[in-house]
Amino acid sequence: MKDDITFKKDVYLIGSFGGTWRDEFIDRVPVIDFDNPEDHVQSSIAKLDYTDMNGAMNCPASVVYLKNGKRAGTMSYCELGGARGRGNIIIAFDEDMNKDSLIKQIASYYYHDKEQLFHDLENKAFESKYLPITPNDKTANHKPAKNIVFAGDIESMDSLIQEVAKVKNVYTMPKLSNLENFSDKYDTIVTNFDKGKPHNKKGLFVMGLGYSLDVPVIELEGNVIPYPPLAGLSRRILVGKDRFEHAKQYLTNLQSQHITDEALVYYDLMKRFNQNGNQ
Repeated sequence: MKDDITFKKDVYLIGSFGGTWRDEFIDRVPVIDFDNPEDHVQSSIAKLDYTDMNGAMNCPASVVYLKNGKRAGTMSYCELGGARGRGNIIIAFDEDMNKDSLIKQIASYYYHDKEQLFHDLENKAFESKYLPITPNDKTANHKPAKNIVFAGDIESMDSLIQEVAKVKNVYTMPKLSNLENFSDKYDTIVTNFDKGKPHNKKGLFVMGLGYSLDVPVIELEGNVIPYPPLAGLSRRILVGKDRFEHAKQYLTNLQSQHITDEALVYYDLMKRFNQNGNQ
């Protein structure tokens, strides 16, 4: 490996746990110290999310592997959001040339030839096409939480967005090429995932982005059994068919993200709906 390469070790491997592709990368490019999430602690979601997301955020580069005929894994898009927030190098390998438009947009490099990728990993001086976005901890003070960005399955949230717009400034997910001021502009992220659908890629991506930038995520999950790692990225998660009503009460009453303000709103929400038996 060249001495002037942007990274010399610690490349995070993003993608499905199916197959042995990670072992192939580790074996074929021994000069790189790959961070393999298969080796991370699996005993709790808190530990899993912490190690996986910090791998994606703190390794100078990530390789995302798109298997033939399949999209990347659910958590992969969150990890890519974390890597993008830190301005890291994102290298994509698309096995079947069926381009993933989100990954295509954010990747610094996009490969279809695995042998060429192996060669370049050992010899090429990669550079990110992005600068890092500065985190802005929205929970550190009592500033008004007035700017809310909605992402994920947007159409289902139309009535919710209209209601929240009466008291807040509402936005939908910005273009992936326009994220530089994300942490300064938005105080809260709301992602919705409809029941029975694959998790929306942009919704997953923005959850990882919010995690890396300290912008709280409110997850609205249509399935009654959530995908566990997403709960670990969220500040609050509202589940099931009544989640939009619960979200309306929460978002319209939220004054700031500071725990002394936010907790009162959420505890009131629990008291109101849990005691009433509203599921």
